[in-house]
Amino acid sequence: MSNTLPNTLKHIVIGTSLSESSDDVVRTGAAIAKATGAIPCLVHVHSSPVSSAELFGAVDATWLEDLSDALQDRLAQQAERTGLSALPGFEPDRLHLAMGTTTFGGIVALARKVNADLIVIGGSEGGALRRALVGSTADGVVRQSLCPVLVVHSASAFPPARVEIPVDLSPISANALRQGMEFLARLGVQAETEALFVLNPMEIAGSFQFTPSQVERFALEELRRFQKLNGAGTLQTQVRTGYPAEAIPAVLEERKADLVILGTHGRRGFERLMVGSVALGVMHRAACNLLIVPPGARLRQDLATENQEERAGADWSYVSDEALVAASHS
Repeated sequence: MSNTLPNTLKHIVIGTSLSESSDDVVRTGAAIAKATGAIPCLVHVHSSPVSSAELFGAVDATWLEDLSDALQDRLAQQAERTGLSALPGFEPDRLHLAMGTTTFGGIVALARKVNADLIVIGGSEGGALRRALVGSTADGVVRQSLCPVLVVHSASAFPPARVEIPVDLSPISANALRQGMEFLARLGVQAETEALFVLNPMEIAGSFQFTPSQVERFALEELRRFQKLNGAGTLQTQVRTGYPAEAIPAVLEERKADLVILGTHGRRGFERLMVGSVALGVMHRAACNLLIVPPGARLRQDLATENQEERAGADWSYVSDEALVAASHS
């Protein structure tokens, strides 16, 4: 499974609950497959009847077969009404039915089996309460996936017109930045894209040598250098002071962003984008779609790629007497 999006996406796994609301997720996956020429696989994971068997006795084999046939029919119907089955070269064997104790486990297992380059899942089925809880499926897929994950909150916002890419200047966020730009390029999308760097208030308060305005200026300079190193020097930029878990959703709302691209954790400074913290927190709160690049994708790279990624990160250890002298003369 590739740790960067290839020139052409080859395999996409689309997770579905078979509900009407999941039609939008499938349509989004179909649109990506159409734009990139990727092979889409549609998967539904249903619960194991083991608990029922424990309560009511052995599960009848005929009943299981009938259930499987009914679900397979619903998969085929969803593929047809969402346009997935109309894609060139689509075959019935791309419809997958799995049984497991967790939905995310079945989705991730299929993604690994077909060496998927992207997983597409829903993030807000079931209304406001479901949205508040987020769904263990999206959380689980993001935590375990070895490839980027597109979490769909709004099919109407795809393809995106406004994109936000929060970075923490770490190699992992550099990887997410590059993958996100590749993703947009593969879709043929020319979106209004901005790179966002959030300064933690503790960083500013802890700097006794520089004024807040100086720190913000240094941050903007470092952000622009970081973008240039990663081939994204033409993007709009913004430095915002605040706590990332709060500042990022606020910026998304202000810009009315259609897509946010996030790495799931960073390794420097305040570890701004840790799994279970900022990235998943934004996923829980955002109304827009999210392309999330999980840390598992990074584990598969070889040493040469690792060294390249280290060079792509930026150095935010800016506090020094030399820097202060330079700032005073600028």
